[in-house]
Amino acid sequence: MKAGAAVLGFLPAFKDINTHETHLSVNDDGSLALIHLLDGLPDHWVVERDEQGRITALKDGIVAGFMRQGRFFTRSQLAQLRWDA
Repeated sequence: MKAGAAVLGFLPAFKDINTHETHLSVNDDGSLALIHLLDGLPDHWVVERDEQGRITALKDGIVAGFMRQGRFFTRSQLAQLRWDA
């Protein structure tokens, strides 16, 4: 569902299930990413980085999913959508 989801308007994103804050996945240059990337997420979500500064761990409650038209979908919700309707 990665690149195919983007074609259908579903963009890789992350959500904090406790605060409902969402962020789209972005590349180093700030453009929208076609895959889930941790770098670019807000610092208050990060609990660990490696020696190069790359994110290696996020706080509890951050889930990967997809955004479409302002709505967040988990991977399981996306898998359950009816695609032929």
